[in-house]
Amino acid sequence: MARKLAVALSLVLMSSAAWADDLQLGIWKVNVARSSFKTAPPPKSQTVTIVRGGKDGIKLTVNAINAKGEQSTIEYAAQYDGKEYPRTETGAGAVAGQTVTLRRIDSHIAERVAFLKGKKLTIEKWEISKDGKTRTVTQSGVNAEGQPVDNVLVYEKQ
Repeated sequence: MARKLAVALSLVLMSSAAWADDLQLGIWKVNVARSSFKTAPPPKSQTVTIVRGGKDGIKLTVNAINAKGEQSTIEYAAQYDGKEYPRTETGAGAVAGQTVTLRRIDSHIAERVAFLKGKKLTIEKWEISKDGKTRTVTQSGVNAEGQPVDNVLVYEKQ
């Protein structure tokens, strides 16, 4: 009995350690001056909130105000398992029917791929700085209209 309890406790502690290691979690605000927007105008503001979700995943919400002053929201819940999960968008420029996959590269880097009707659109590499205060998102691929996407967004932890 004591052995089973010890094993169960070990599993709980390992699971807790995995959550503590997800450096992507938090509230992140884009620093437009430090970011590079090659294929899109910079937003007036953008805040990304990432919280724990599921066994090994996240719930992500992006609240943005684009260059024209229009609001938009992106939301999804996904696991770091490479499977597709639904993504919803509302507001300016919203595109229905998208899905995303997440994959953890290492403790500081994750990759998110967006799809529309099974077609790969964009790849984002999410990298957390060594001090945990900066999140750099490198975007590449194409948007829903087939136009190139090539941007680097630098976020600061709030």
